[in-house]
Amino acid sequence: MNRASTGPIALVEAAYNLELGPAEWLPNLVRAGGSILDLGQGCAATLWAGTSGSGEPLVSQLHAENGPPDLAMRFARAVREVDPNLARATPVPVEPGVHTLAKSKGRHPEAHDALTKHVGCKDMLALWATDSEHHGVGIHIPSATVIEPSRKDRERWHMLSVHIAAGHHLRRRLAQTPRGTPVTQIPLDAVALLDPKHFSVAEAAGEAKNHRALDEIRRAAIGVDLARARLRNGETCEALRLWDGVLRGRWSIVDWFDTDGRRFILALANAPHIRDPRGLTEREYQVATHVGAGESSKLVAYRLGVSRSRVSELLHRAMRKLGVETTGQLVMKMRTLLVESASKL
Repeated sequence: MNRASTGPIALVEAAYNLELGPAEWLPNLVRAGGSILDLGQGCAATLWAGTSGSGEPLVSQLHAENGPPDLAMRFARAVREVDPNLARATPVPVEPGVHTLAKSKGRHPEAHDALTKHVGCKDMLALWATDSEHHGVGIHIPSATVIEPSRKDRERWHMLSVHIAAGHHLRRRLAQTPRGTPVTQIPLDAVALLDPKHFSVAEAAGEAKNHRALDEIRRAAIGVDLARARLRNGETCEALRLWDGVLRGRWSIVDWFDTDGRRFILALANAPHIRDPRGLTEREYQVATHVGAGESSKLVAYRLGVSRSRVSELLHRAMRKLGVETTGQLVMKMRTLLVESASKL
């Protein structure tokens, strides 16, 4: 079995591991995804834990894997060398995404020079899985050559960062839940709770109450189960096909055990979604929803891991289907559609 090809699967499953303790989760995450999180010089992962009273991001854990023994210290020396004012001007990203160090040289030459000098690399892939409150994970993968990811590569890295951020969010929610709390409702901000024996939906909330959504959730859960079976049997290509559909789909499927050790499956919504009779595609749904919420095309492109020109193209098509000509009209139309959608649940 090719470990590099199954690396994304291992990384996602490690992201949603709710059983490991706080000190074990990050190292296990990096080790699980080692085949894709190492470009020959190892990688360093940082666990961010919100902000201080003065608003500066806080680091709760730093873990380096592979690479030289002092890789973590090399990163620390690079950070110390960078002007503190520059560090404050380039905060931790507040949305999942992927960036390369070489591409940021023009904007932040000091940071680029410090990292390449101390880490001993020519470029670096930065995978950010953080939220608006600066909680989450940053993974930095140094490289001896300039990294030029394709559009497909960027999309895959972006999806992985979204899943890592979702897994970390789940763990935070779990930590805030008192031990011994009985299962009286769907836990951890999930939208559905499934019985793994028959993949039947025991509980559903919000948009998951819709029959079409419930069918999608069941198919996603069955797809994850089949993919795991294919991996165990050495059927890597088929497993990857099944998992790729899950990664790109609307739902994250997570194993969860209650306080009695009983196994359940949680379904979490991955992206904004509306149901509209005008036939918008999933990408058109997403772009229209984000723009309709007042976000800029630049931010939407960043969220979805696509180019701004692609966002403009999708937005134009969505507006034409929705019969609106201005952004203001789109905002009103989206509000109406979302209200109508919610009323059908």
